[in-house]
Amino acid sequence: METTKHEEVIKEGLANIIVPRLEQYRRPDGVIEPAWMPVFYNPQAVISRDFTVILLKTIMNNKDFFFVDALSGTGVRGIRIALETEGEGILNDIDPRAHYYIKKNIALNNLVDKLEVYNHEANALLNTLVFAGIPVDYVDIDPYGAPSPYIDSALKPLRKEAYLGVTATDTGPLTCTYPHKALIRYWSKCVKLDFEKEFAARLLISNIALRASALELEVTPLLTLSYKYFIRVFLKLRRSATRAHKIISDCIGFVWYCTKTLERGFLRNVEDLNDVKCSDGSTPIALGKIWICDLHDQSTVARSLKVSENMPWIHRESLKVLKLIDSEKNLNTPYIRLDKLCGTLRINVPSINELLLKINELGIKCSRTHMDPRGIRVEADHRTLINILMEISRGTK
Repeated sequence: METTKHEEVIKEGLANIIVPRLEQYRRPDGVIEPAWMPVFYNPQAVISRDFTVILLKTIMNNKDFFFVDALSGTGVRGIRIALETEGEGILNDIDPRAHYYIKKNIALNNLVDKLEVYNHEANALLNTLVFAGIPVDYVDIDPYGAPSPYIDSALKPLRKEAYLGVTATDTGPLTCTYPHKALIRYWSKCVKLDFEKEFAARLLISNIALRASALELEVTPLLTLSYKYFIRVFLKLRRSATRAHKIISDCIGFVWYCTKTLERGFLRNVEDLNDVKCSDGSTPIALGKIWICDLHDQSTVARSLKVSENMPWIHRESLKVLKLIDSEKNLNTPYIRLDKLCGTLRINVPSINELLLKINELGIKCSRTHMDPRGIRVEADHRTLINILMEISRGTK
């Protein structure tokens, strides 16, 4: 396959991909800026694409399946799905330049018999599949920015039991840097929190689950990834009005938060806030609606880690993150930014490893979190954690 002087072939996973010559889009700080390219390709998003093929390899269990990559860019994600799993499907992008690259890359990887390529607006394509009666096993939504304009259409062509992968790079609204945008895009009032990345993930899942319930679809998160500039969620969906009602009733709620002491917890109903007090006597705030159930399916995460061992081309960083997710998968308590908490106590930040060892010795579940290197998850009340921190602090003086 011929390339021009402004193009190059890169290797990602098992795929060879023609992309605009990356060096021409390098910022002064050395980072490639994909927004400057004629067609979007982000080398840093290899983590997201690695997780996609690992999850699909795990949940599809080497069975044939039909997928749609609705916002394909260069086509790298869809091509990797076709090469690294048993998937066949559709790659689509509204940009004619992306359409050009997708076709070239499909041909380069000898996938003409497995992949079709379209040059449509994503919602139009997904709705056309519904009208044509073509059921889809997996839909991938990976936009530049907010995924919210595409979620409703992505849900409609899914089989009675199917899967959805969604990326959000609009972390400003999701983490409440822009609270007005959080309200209009994700239907939630919010404030800045120390566990902002987890709040962002829970807000995204909540929004998808509420949209899905209107179509009588039950949503189950299989794995939730928060990495650098993006949130990525993988969801199982089952068509059942009864199950959709139950999951919304049980798993959509609020987080209560004490802005001074950093205490936090979940509420199913905002009225339950009347029963909660902060340790300094103040009243906590309630934020939501957000997803309050598990962020991961424990079995799926464990199986994914095992599957990844037989995929030697997966990036080391992806495996490192997946192992961290595996360590925290059974803790559904919002992580705590240790530096922030120590700041409120006016003590030095201890070694996280030392702290986790001390907590484990007391028989309390705890772990690091992949979402923030300064964060820990602890299945203990706030006072117990503070007592441990103060004991470590006194021991270092």
